[in-house]
Amino acid sequence: MPANDEIKAADIARLAGVGRAAVSNWRRRHADFPDPVGGPPTSPTFPLPEVEAWLRDNGKLVDPGGDATLARGSTPTRLTGGTHEDLADVVAGLLPPLRRGVVLDPACGPGQMLVAAAQRLGSSVRLVGQDAYPTNVGVATRALASVGRRDAEIAVGSPFEADALARYRGAADLVICQAPGRSRQLEESSLELPWEFGPPHAVDPNLAWLQACYSYARPGGHAIMPMPYAASVRSSGRRIRSDLLRAGVLDQVVAMPERFARRTAGPWQIWMLRRPVDRPNYTVRLVDLTDVEHDEIPTNAEEWRAVYDDDTLTREVPSIELLDEDVLLVPARHIEPPARDVSGEYARLRAGLAKSVRTLDAKLPAFRRNNEPVTFPLTTVMDLLRAGAIAFVDRGGELKVGDVVVPSGPNRFDAAVVAKPMVADPDRAAAEVIRCDQDLLDPYFLACFLRSEANRRTAGGTLGGTLRLDLRRARIPRVPLAEQRRYGDAFRRLIAVTDEIDGVAAKATGAVRTAVYGLTSGAFVPDEIGT
Repeated sequence: MPANDEIKAADIARLAGVGRAAVSNWRRRHADFPDPVGGPPTSPTFPLPEVEAWLRDNGKLVDPGGDATLARGSTPTRLTGGTHEDLADVVAGLLPPLRRGVVLDPACGPGQMLVAAAQRLGSSVRLVGQDAYPTNVGVATRALASVGRRDAEIAVGSPFEADALARYRGAADLVICQAPGRSRQLEESSLELPWEFGPPHAVDPNLAWLQACYSYARPGGHAIMPMPYAASVRSSGRRIRSDLLRAGVLDQVVAMPERFARRTAGPWQIWMLRRPVDRPNYTVRLVDLTDVEHDEIPTNAEEWRAVYDDDTLTREVPSIELLDEDVLLVPARHIEPPARDVSGEYARLRAGLAKSVRTLDAKLPAFRRNNEPVTFPLTTVMDLLRAGAIAFVDRGGELKVGDVVVPSGPNRFDAAVVAKPMVADPDRAAAEVIRCDQDLLDPYFLACFLRSEANRRTAGGTLGGTLRLDLRRARIPRVPLAEQRRYGDAFRRLIAVTDEIDGVAAKATGAVRTAVYGLTSGAFVPDEIGT
């Protein structure tokens, strides 16, 4: 792998199966996180080999050396959250033990849920499923055969139309489903179905699938289904949530971290329903895993027991407590983590911030006041192009050291100079790239004067009737190369301070966040501020 491969924060997030916010947190919290090697301050690039090594050393690389590795100019073909191959693996970890009986998926798709259940529960359970699309049925059948379950019963059908599993209604021990959301069968049949907890609104297809899953569960049987966060809070589903609680069938709601598994952008939960045998259950177990690291998500019964025993993650809540005006099924609202003593952390943050500010002040260059402003003879970027002092190069091509990148924008030229070679990037198509003949023109001098207030005011042009800055009209002083380099060096030092400012701002944000936590959690009192 070439040593100059570089990736952005979004690529690092995909390598680790996390959101971009997690990468920002790692940069702030870990002093050994690789430093940026290129790109603008708002979208820096990082050395890929160093990033991979850091992720691997810290146990955050999804698939070391496998498909998740980013090759030059490529994107991952398979990325997961934490150590979980799929959403199905997470659901399988929640399945109660079952020595024999029926495990059913009424919308099995390509069979991930049933495969995960087969691997979790063994060969003694009977696997049945259906899907509205014959292609999916074929894929699911082959997937189950690949794990030794050629005896699985997979058919074409839908719980909302031509149900091939109708004989299993009220007879399945476990029902699992990764619902497809809206479907033609659901939309055409929803008004005619005997909804046990009332007909769902058109915007709540997952509540329809949840009820379909529950209809197959025998007394004492469970229905387990991933649900989008909206299903727990949307007002259109309030009546169904209320009826689930009043009937005593809602057994557990687990709030998962964002992107906890493949194709799960946004907040998700996992709901577990249980059909009563004798007395309904009027207590709901709420589990809040939203702040748990992906590789700490439970995958087996022992790990789940540890989560259930942790009162910072789990609480048994009486149904009546959830039956308020909104009927929100949000675990975090009912679980209060213990207050942390952050006084030491805050003291360290304040000390580090003060040191950074002092360093910043020392690095900010001082300039001699000029009593009589200098008037430069000027030339235009177009004239420099004609004279061969500069050339415009391929916007999406490889950048060389000293190239001047000028993002397109309506208000100013935010020119930046490339400090290290950068690989091709299609996202740069909106920027102009200027390559200087450095025997004639200093690139930092060019970037400095492109940013001038005079160019912002005078380099106007029109494009389709819209006023825009025209780079070719920008004016640059005509001065000797030695003089250019003096100005270029000053600009280079100012840009270095800008990068330092970003670090100081991140430290200040962390200090403020910690202080707010201390004030709101009771760890601090206001009269401590400023002492």
